[in-house]
Amino acid sequence: MKQLLILIFSLNYFATAFSQEEVKKFPDAVKENIKKYNAASSKAYEIGDLEKGQFFFDTLVSNHLVGTKFENYTFKRVFGGKLKLSDIKKPILIQTYSSWCVLNKGEVQALNKLSKKYNKEVQIIVIFWDRKREAREVANQFSGNIEVCYANEFYNKDGELVATLKYAIGFLTTYYLDVDLKVVAMKKGAPNQLPRKMPIKDCIKIYFDSYNDDLSNLLTQSNIKKD
Repeated sequence: MKQLLILIFSLNYFATAFSQEEVKKFPDAVKENIKKYNAASSKAYEIGDLEKGQFFFDTLVSNHLVGTKFENYTFKRVFGGKLKLSDIKKPILIQTYSSWCVLNKGEVQALNKLSKKYNKEVQIIVIFWDRKREAREVANQFSGNIEVCYANEFYNKDGELVATLKYAIGFLTTYYLDVDLKVVAMKKGAPNQLPRKMPIKDCIKIYFDSYNDDLSNLLTQSNIKKD
């Protein structure tokens, strides 16, 4: 009986220790690895090897950033109020932009359609690296289901957020987070440029399908973790 109790205690102890294992924070992982990545990717981009540059970013994400935990950032909503990530309680897609960067034809419409399809399952957040006035000029293009926010280095409380997500990673990046704010996937840079004469409905479909595949994977990973 004594040996059985010791065994039960040991199993409970190790199960608790495993469940409480500390998860590395996303900003810490970025700081530890970004210099090496930047050095390698810069050389690739200097010679025009975009494929190799993308390979280095994908390696950084898969080897060092996936599974890390986002900071519990608080974003400023364009139309008033604040949004804290931990209050969302469902998986999150964060798409970052700058207002001076022309949005791709059909991309906003695709995000609006996705926000309707996944309204109960995923929260889509759009962040503009701008002051409030510049962000508001483009915010009305997005659906009411999408949280449109802004952040800028001129605001004191945005310093760490801007330094990590805008300058270290890149101002055009997509983040997919599970309900616990852990990184499931990331994509850097603008979506593939489409021919200017391509019909708008075809552009919307291409962007919709691309985001839709990533969101399906996000929900699959979230459900696996939940089970």
